[in-house]
Amino acid sequence: MQVLSKENDWGETKNLTVDILNSPGLVGEFESGDSVPPLEVNFDTEADVSGGAVVDMRKHLDNEPSGIVSKDDKKLTKRAKKKLKEKRELEIRAAEQKRLEGGQAPDSVDGYEQLVRASPNSSFVWIKYMAFLLSIADVEKARAVAERALQTINFREEEEKLNVWVALFNLENVYGIPPNEAVLKVFQRALQYCDPKKVHLALLGMYERTEQQEMADQLLKAMTKKFKTSAKVWLRNLQNLLKQGSDAAEMVLNRALVSLPRHKHIKFISRAAVLEFKIGSAERAQLLFEGVLRNYPKRTDLWSVYLDQEICRGDASVIRSLFERVTCLDLPPKKMKFLFKKYLDYEISQGEESRIEYVKIKAMEFVNNKLG
Repeated sequence: MQVLSKENDWGETKNLTVDILNSPGLVGEFESGDSVPPLEVNFDTEADVSGGAVVDMRKHLDNEPSGIVSKDDKKLTKRAKKKLKEKRELEIRAAEQKRLEGGQAPDSVDGYEQLVRASPNSSFVWIKYMAFLLSIADVEKARAVAERALQTINFREEEEKLNVWVALFNLENVYGIPPNEAVLKVFQRALQYCDPKKVHLALLGMYERTEQQEMADQLLKAMTKKFKTSAKVWLRNLQNLLKQGSDAAEMVLNRALVSLPRHKHIKFISRAAVLEFKIGSAERAQLLFEGVLRNYPKRTDLWSVYLDQEICRGDASVIRSLFERVTCLDLPPKKMKFLFKKYLDYEISQGEESRIEYVKIKAMEFVNNKLG
C-alpha cells in the first residue's frame, strides 16, 4: 500500500509540471448579488459575515460523491433525491423571480392570488404580494397576507417561513405603531416557530440595514450571552464593533475565544482576520493569520485565504514573500500544485515575464526534488 501511495504522489507531481507550464492564468469573476427583493428579505440561506467564506481545500482536492449508487442502478440515494428536489425547487423559484422581475408581475390582487395558489410554499411570491399591497397603501391587507403565508407554507419549509417573518419585521419597522414595539412583538412570535438563532440574526440584520445602532448593540449583547458558543454570533458582534471603529473589538475577540469550543477557534480566527482586513486593521489581521499558521502551518486553506486578502491589498513585496514561504513547505504534491498554480496566476496577472519564468522554474525544482 505504501508503494502505491508513493506512485500516486509521483503521478500528482508529474501532473503539477504539466499544469504549471501550460497554465494561461485565471481571471477571477465575482458575480454581484441579486437585487434585494421587496421588504428587504435576504433570500440567501447562508450569509457569510466576512464577505468571503474561508476556502476549504477539500472542495478543491476531493471529489464529492455523486449521490448515485452506480450508472446501472436507477435508484437514487436519499441524498441524491434530496438534491434533486432542491434543484427543482430552485428552478421553480428562479422562474418565478424571472417572471416577477421581468415586467410580468401581476398588477392586481387577483393576479397575485393566482400566483400564491400556484406556488403556496414560495416566500418570494408571498412577499411580492405584500409589497404590491403596500404600494397601494393597504397596510392591513399586507399584514393579513403575511399571516396567510405563515399559515399556508408547509411547516417543513423553515427558511421560507423565516423569510416571511423577516418581511414582517421590515413591515412593522415602517408601519408599526410604535415601530420598535411592533417589531419586538413579531420577533417574540417568530421565536416560537423558527430557530431562535436565525430569528435573532434576522432581526439584527434589519437593525443594521436601517441603521438602528442602539437597538443592534442591545440585541448583540443579548445574543452573545444566549448563543455564546456560536462563532457566527461572535463574528457579527466583532463586525459591528469594527464598523464603528470601536476599541472594544480586541476584547470581544478574546472573550469569543474563551466562550467558543476549541474546534471552532480556527474558523473564528480566520474569519475575524478577514473582517480585520476588510473593515479593521491590516496589521491586526496579519497577526491573527500568522498566529494561527504557526500552529497549523500545513493548512492550505488558511494560506489561501491569507494570500487572497493580501492580493486584494496589493502590496507585491508582501504577497511574494507569503508565496515564497508557503511554496517552501513540505506538503503533499496535490496541495503544492494548488499553491504553485495560485502563485503563477498572480504573476501572470502582474505581467512580468521574468517573474512568471521564475515561478515555473521553482515549480520544476520542486518536481525534480520530489522525483529525485
